[in-house]
Amino acid sequence: MMNRSMPSTHSLSVVLQVASELEPILASHWGKAWQNELEHALQAAVNALVKSENYSKPSVGALELCVYLTTDAEIREMNRLYRGVDKATDVLSFGYGENPTPFPESATAFPENLPLGDIIISLETAGRQAALNHHDLLTELLMLALHGTLHLMGYDDATEAERATMNARAASALRSLGYAACEEWYSRYEET
Repeated sequence: MMNRSMPSTHSLSVVLQVASELEPILASHWGKAWQNELEHALQAAVNALVKSENYSKPSVGALELCVYLTTDAEIREMNRLYRGVDKATDVLSFGYGENPTPFPESATAFPENLPLGDIIISLETAGRQAALNHHDLLTELLMLALHGTLHLMGYDDATEAERATMNARAASALRSLGYAACEEWYSRYEET
């Protein structure tokens, strides 16, 4: 069962998209209401992270984060195309920079949501690496989503210390919602 705790306000709106071939897998795993349940869990996790990071929205509009669940084949192609690495991975983040759309000070109408970025997660890799990280599938998906969100917030994991900091922040946000998130989390796509 997915955790239903969610703060009533948030400054980072999550939009979930799923590759059509994955929908039957998610429905068999979580039932008919899988999309609402997963969207709710993602939004709650991002809300908890935003709150713990004191991450504030821009003065105009709200920020939007798109989370796309896909297959190993599709994420491999994206990884090859955008990073020059011809293999599947667990998560990719694509940010839109600090000022995704320039708005003049005199503007009176703004779009409802400004894009912060996109996070692409391979459901297949997440499923394989969940047990290696001592997580269920949902917790692993949420850790991947928060890992990508932290990258979009400006964090890096090039060193062991940076990785540990990111993992601690993501795990802490999830534990605040009741998930058994492991701080010693790793991207283990090369092991699966």
